[in-house]
Amino acid sequence: MKNDIVPAFADGFLRKMIRERPFALDLLGPFRIIGPDGRRIEITSKKGIALVAMLAMASEGERTRSWLQDKLWGERQRAQAQGSLRRELTALRRCLNILPTHLLICEHDRVRLDLGLIKVDARTAAAHADADRGSMLSGEFLEGFDIAGADGFEEWLREQRRALEVQRAGLPASPSGQPLRVIAASATGVSDTERPDPAGAAAATSGGERPAAALSVPDLVADPGAPPSLAVLPFANLTGEPDNDYLAEGISEDLIDRLSRLRWLPVIARSSSFLFGAANTDPRAFGRSLGAKYLLEGRLRRVVDRFWLSISLSDTATGYTLSSQRIELSLPHSRDTLDQLVAELVTLLDARIDYAEQTRARNRRPDRPDVNDLIWRGRWHLNKLTREDADIARRLFDDALQLDPNSSEALIQATTCLNYAIWTQRGSANEISEMRRLAQRAIIADPDDGRGHMQAGIAEMWLRQPVRARALLQQAIALNPSLAMAHAQLGCCYNLAGEPERAIAPLKAALRLSPNDVHIFFTFGELAVAHGMLGQWHEAAEHADQSVVRRPGYWYAQVIKINALARTGNPTAAALTLGELMAAKPDFSEKFLTWLPFVDRTWVDGLIDGLRIASSNRISRSNDDAKVVLG
Repeated sequence: MKNDIVPAFADGFLRKMIRERPFALDLLGPFRIIGPDGRRIEITSKKGIALVAMLAMASEGERTRSWLQDKLWGERQRAQAQGSLRRELTALRRCLNILPTHLLICEHDRVRLDLGLIKVDARTAAAHADADRGSMLSGEFLEGFDIAGADGFEEWLREQRRALEVQRAGLPASPSGQPLRVIAASATGVSDTERPDPAGAAAATSGGERPAAALSVPDLVADPGAPPSLAVLPFANLTGEPDNDYLAEGISEDLIDRLSRLRWLPVIARSSSFLFGAANTDPRAFGRSLGAKYLLEGRLRRVVDRFWLSISLSDTATGYTLSSQRIELSLPHSRDTLDQLVAELVTLLDARIDYAEQTRARNRRPDRPDVNDLIWRGRWHLNKLTREDADIARRLFDDALQLDPNSSEALIQATTCLNYAIWTQRGSANEISEMRRLAQRAIIADPDDGRGHMQAGIAEMWLRQPVRARALLQQAIALNPSLAMAHAQLGCCYNLAGEPERAIAPLKAALRLSPNDVHIFFTFGELAVAHGMLGQWHEAAEHADQSVVRRPGYWYAQVIKINALARTGNPTAAALTLGELMAAKPDFSEKFLTWLPFVDRTWVDGLIDGLRIASSNRISRSNDDAKVVLG
């Protein structure tokens, strides 16, 4: 067989060939990766090696970009860390993606190693450790390897090595009588033992074979289907200055207060969680004692004249970290600065726990799903942002409401699902009124949940009732200041009411609160609208670009970009962008724009004029549907 794999081979044949001669990764002992042709693949960058190792030990081979950035570039600013990760991934793709079926898959917010294409010795060893513990677990994990200055990675590496030593020595029985094992955690912290569905697991690997299970622990949570709950421990003051105790404890107390406004996430009371102090105890023990699924810890450090706050979110069922963050605190510590810090942390924790619960529900297949199972599975599908998944989500939320018609969470999610359908299909006034009724039911079910008020505000906005909409959105923010989408929708409301100068502040607040949100394309798009309405076309084009990069099919941002280019003397680029819009949305027409609920319709006319400039004033009409085409 030649060393080069012929790219023209059919994908199925490649899969079969790769299963016979797979990639092989050695993590026990010195790092080494072998390609399907038997040759060693050289990865020269230490951080590239670290990325491969961390992905290989994730239970589905997947990590979020922000998690990887924090582990390897936690001391850098976010933009610098993002750029560094992109460069490392580009270099890795050149090394690893040597077959038409790629080993390394890079998506917008996460990165995955296809475990169906690679044998990882540390994972294989775990599967056979009981049979021959000494020989199967020989060699130090990443022998002789470290990265000076990458504190997050060094902590992960120590955790892996410690887990390996525990596995070699054998573990005492757990309270349930089962032997404990150590798990290679996934990006969401959900272990392989929590994924009982073999069919679903097999489907996750393209070759149809389930990868060897990672080192695993039994689920210590009595009822994995129970609603999630969070305990916040008092943050540890490691500055060496007792005068800073107030700061460490004050931040953790503020977090408990703000997190309690997330109505879907019960937070253990301070009087219970603060009894434990900030000692380095196994998170699983805290989980058993407090009845919490998730545990938040924090450490305050001082380096010369700068303060750093490190927080980590753990899954108490596995004891492993879901998310960690290192944040610089500016001096002096003003009340406003600390309020902003706490609001951003709440948004981050909301997103991380939300995703973990969605993944749990997706991988659990109970014979009789309860309301929580149905809601979390529905949320997972809804966040895929496709019509097919939205239809599945709607059915799941409907089933949840059949079981509990007064469930505030089911009502909120059903309203959110209807919101998506109305926007994507430019729904009728009757459908918007139905959305408003659902949102009002959610508010009655739980008046303190800001999300119900937000959905009601969106419905009023689409019905061209800006005063009512604004009041509801402001109430949503008052109930939960960390609700990033409520800030973004308030900015949208100002745009539709013809007040773009007032839209920018809440939109920027939304970006600051949730910079990695799945819906961030919407926020960038509304910033583009605001700047365009103000005649600031260069800024409008920049924000529209940011939106389209994150969601190429978002036609509204494309329209703003076309207008910006057309009105700044760049008709050629405007025409090219119009072509991209028509390729992404072949059914795009003026009806998309005339549906937009601007109070003053001249703004819609202006957007249509910009498209006409880009298409050299040529409009093709078919069945009364005005469609823009290139001239």
